[in-house]
Amino acid sequence: MRKLTLLNFLALCILGSCSTKTTKQIPVLDLKDLIVDTLYLEKDTLTKNLGSHFSFYETDSGKILATYLNHQLLVYSYPEGKLLKSQTFEKEGPDGIGSFITGNFIDKNSIYFLSQQKELIQSDLNGNVLERWDLPAVTSERKYANYSSYLYNNLQKSGNELYFVDIPFVFQDGFENYDKWGMVFNTETDSFSNYHFLYPRSITEYTQDDQLGLFSHVFNPKSKEHLIGFSISDSIAIVKNGKQSWKWAGTTSPLEFKKGETIPSGEYTVFQPNHESSKYEALDLDTYAKKIIRWVRLKGPNKDYPDRQEYRLLVFDQEFNPEAEIKFNIDELAKFGFNTPKGYALSLYTKTTDDIVAYAVIDFSKINNAKTETK
Repeated sequence: MRKLTLLNFLALCILGSCSTKTTKQIPVLDLKDLIVDTLYLEKDTLTKNLGSHFSFYETDSGKILATYLNHQLLVYSYPEGKLLKSQTFEKEGPDGIGSFITGNFIDKNSIYFLSQQKELIQSDLNGNVLERWDLPAVTSERKYANYSSYLYNNLQKSGNELYFVDIPFVFQDGFENYDKWGMVFNTETDSFSNYHFLYPRSITEYTQDDQLGLFSHVFNPKSKEHLIGFSISDSIAIVKNGKQSWKWAGTTSPLEFKKGETIPSGEYTVFQPNHESSKYEALDLDTYAKKIIRWVRLKGPNKDYPDRQEYRLLVFDQEFNPEAEIKFNIDELAKFGFNTPKGYALSLYTKTTDDIVAYAVIDFSKINNAKTETK
């Protein structure tokens, strides 16, 4: 009987239904103690915010930050934050990229777009379309594809490979054994392929929920690993060389995942998530301090406390050893950011004005020197 129980336990762990929780005492920090700089970027008075999806690269004339926003490519000098270029992209015509863009990746010479859920488009930085490729169709098992960078799944590029995901709007019954969620486009051979991963088995408790069935993906070029963080899982899936494994990467604070409801409305179904629920959100890499970072909502608002939200930012080293849990005010700082040579930049709402957007630059390598409290 004991052997059978052990085998069952091991099988569940392989499927991602359990993980080994750390026993290490994790310091709790205040994010403001890790701020080392403030980055200011120019904007016009009609733009409320510039978002948190910037690419950094160096050119012969200097260092650059670039972002795509509302069919415009915006290019800034770094670290001065001066707007150097604003290039509008057409929606229709020979150089049209479509009206519905669900993701993009900017490099020194071109920009890739996920367009209309149908096409991958490459344009130069002057708005001229260079190539178009039809996005792959999916099997009836998947039902429909949702090629998107929605919810912190930025397109990424490493070498000649571009990575993006097919993220379900809701996780449905029947998806438990589907594993073609990851997509690779080879820019040399113009070919698509998949990287494969399965959801944790506990997802079957949260079908038809448009918040708890989501995931966040990031590719680690140093380790050649795809890292996938699920909304309802303390553990992160790691995909390397076609194999999937799991690493604990959760919070030591208690979480309560609360499934939402679905309400029929004529021919449609209305999804109503439970906003009180805990959930894991963004997953990213800080390339400056070489950290893995993960956002978690410990508690959401409810009818008695509509403004109550409690978030933590979890910091791990490259081996997923936990280093700190960081407190921050969601009304002051964004939940996702981008890499700069000085650290990880998060939109700072309290210093944003009609003319500029401010970003707090965080140096996670300062964790060991910060004033801490132990959980």
